[in-house]
Amino acid sequence: MPRRNYGTVLGAAVLSIVFALSCSKPPETAPQPLPTPSPTIQTSTPVPPPRSRPTPTSSLAPGTPTAASATRSPSPSSTAVSTPVGTPIEQATPSTEGRYGGILRLVSRENILHQDVHQEVSPALSTWGPGIVYNRLLRFSAGPDVELPSLAVECELCQGWTMRDELTFDFELRDEIRWQALPPVNGRLLRAGDVAFSLNRQRQEGWPNEPLLQVLSDVIPVDDRTVRVSLRAPDADFMIGLADGHTKIVSPEAVGVTGDLREGPTVGSGPWVLTESNPDVWHRFDRNPDYFEEGLPYLDGVVVNIITDDDTRRAAFRVHRLDVDQMEPREWEEFSSQRPSMPFLLARETARGIEVAFKTTAPPFEDVRLRRAAMFAMDPFQANDEVWRGAAYVSQGMPTLNPEWGLSREELREFFGDSQRALELVAESGLDVPIPVTIKVGDFSESVREHAELIQGELSRVGFLPTIELVNRRRFGDEVWLGGDYQMFVGPIAPTTSTNGYLLPIIHSKGRWNTTGHRNDSLDALIEAQAQMFDPSERIEFVHEIQRRILKDAYRFIPATQVSIWTWWPELNNFHPNFAGFEYSHWARVWLQN
Repeated sequence: MPRRNYGTVLGAAVLSIVFALSCSKPPETAPQPLPTPSPTIQTSTPVPPPRSRPTPTSSLAPGTPTAASATRSPSPSSTAVSTPVGTPIEQATPSTEGRYGGILRLVSRENILHQDVHQEVSPALSTWGPGIVYNRLLRFSAGPDVELPSLAVECELCQGWTMRDELTFDFELRDEIRWQALPPVNGRLLRAGDVAFSLNRQRQEGWPNEPLLQVLSDVIPVDDRTVRVSLRAPDADFMIGLADGHTKIVSPEAVGVTGDLREGPTVGSGPWVLTESNPDVWHRFDRNPDYFEEGLPYLDGVVVNIITDDDTRRAAFRVHRLDVDQMEPREWEEFSSQRPSMPFLLARETARGIEVAFKTTAPPFEDVRLRRAAMFAMDPFQANDEVWRGAAYVSQGMPTLNPEWGLSREELREFFGDSQRALELVAESGLDVPIPVTIKVGDFSESVREHAELIQGELSRVGFLPTIELVNRRRFGDEVWLGGDYQMFVGPIAPTTSTNGYLLPIIHSKGRWNTTGHRNDSLDALIEAQAQMFDPSERIEFVHEIQRRILKDAYRFIPATQVSIWTWWPELNNFHPNFAGFEYSHWARVWLQN
C-alpha cells in the first residue's frame, strides 16, 4: 500500500445494527464441500465523488447500534442467460417471440404482526410480505454483472442526485411516478413531499427503523420533484440506509386513514399491488399495470406462501409448489444429488456468521503476542470445509461495497494456520504453559459448538489450556457480545448494515460496542478518515489498511462468514438476486417460461 498521510478527518456514521439472537443455522453435517464462488467485477459506485475533500466540521460521534396476463416483448437485457455462481448450468432463454408472465410462488418462514413498514423490523413484512408494494428512494443494485456481496446502490424513485456539499444532497425524482390506483391515493402523482413525509416519519425517535436514518438531520421538499437530505455529519454510507428494504416511501393519505399503517391501507408505488393478505396462509400480489419502470414487472403476479415449518417448506419445493428456495448445505447436497441439473446460487453475505473476539484488557489476551498466537493456531479455512462444508468463508467482519473491498484469501491466510509461529509467540510471552483460557461459546447450533471445539483443540496444541463454557442465546447477546464478559468468545456477530456501521460502534476505541476493550489511536484515525470519503476508489485503500491492522493486532474476525444457497426450478428466468439490506427489487425482473 502506498504511503499516505492518515491525518484524522472527523466524521461519523450511525446506521442500524440489529443483533440477531437467532442466527441462520446451517445443518450439522454434509457429505462434500460446496464449490467456491467465482468472481466477477463490480463496477458500480454508490455515490459520486465530492467536489473537494471534506474538512473537519464536528467531533466524532461514537457509533450507535444502531392481474390479467399480458404479452410483452422481451428487451435485450432481460434475455441474458442466467449463470448462477458456482454452476455451469444455463437456463432456457426465450426467443423474441416468447412472452413474459407467470405467477411466482415464494415462501416466507414467518408471518407478519401488522402492515406498518416503518414500525416493524421483520423482513417478513419488508421483503417477503406486503412491504414489497412500496418503492424506496434508492435500492441495491442487482443483475448478472453484480458480484455478491454488494452494497452498491442505484436510483429507484430518483433519477439522480447532486452533492451540494459534504452534508447536503438533492435527490431529483423521476417523471410521472404514480401511486397505485387504489383509495385513498387513487393514482395521483408521487411528489417530493411524500418522500420527505416518509423519511421523517420513519426517523421518529424510538421507532424501530429510525437508526437507519439517524445520521439525517433534515429532509425537506425543495419543489415537487426535488427532496433535500441534510446530514448531521459527513457519512459516506448514509445512502445505504436510504436503500435499505425497510426505508419505504408511503403516502400521507394512507397513514391518515387511521393514523398508522398497521391495518393498512397498503398502497404503494411499486411493481406489485397487494390483493390479499391472509394471516398464516399467503400474501397475493398482482402486477401493477401503471408501474413507472417501462415493461416491469415481467411476471403477472406473486404469491408469498407462509410456511413456518421447515419440513413442510422442503416438501412444497420438492413437489414444485414453490419456485425458489433457500437451502442449508446438507439439504442442498441431498437435493442436488437427486436432481444434478438444478441451477443454484452461492451468495456470499457479509457480517453474518460466527465471530471470534479476544478481551484485550485482561489476562491472558492483554498481551498481543498471545492474541496473535491464538489466531496463528487456528485454520478457519479448513474448518469451513470440515464444519460448514464449504458454505462459509473467512473475513474480517465488516460489510463492504463489493468483494474487492475485502482482503484476498491469500492475504487473510497470512494471519492463520501457522502453529510453529504460534508456539514461538507463546514462548515469547514468558508465561508458564499451558495458559488457561475460557472460551465462551454461544449455544446457537451444533455447528457453532463443533467449530468451537475445533478451535479448542487447535489452541491446546500450541500451549493454551482452553475450556469451553456454553452460553445460552440471551446471555450471549446481553452479557458476552454486548456486555464484554469474556476472555475469548465464539458466536454470532451482530449483522451490521454498512462499513461505517461496523467500524464506528465496534472497532473505534470509543465505539459503544467495543467490548474487546482495545485502544488504538492510529486505527481510530483511519476509521474517522474513511467514514466521510465519498470516493470509493480512495476509500478502499483505507478500508484495506483498517482490516490489516485489526487482524495484525488480533482483536476480532469472522472465521465462518455465511454463504446462502439458493436453488430454483429451471422455468424461472433471469434470477440474479441481491439480498443485501433486505433487497427485493430483483423479483420484478424474473419471469416464468411458458
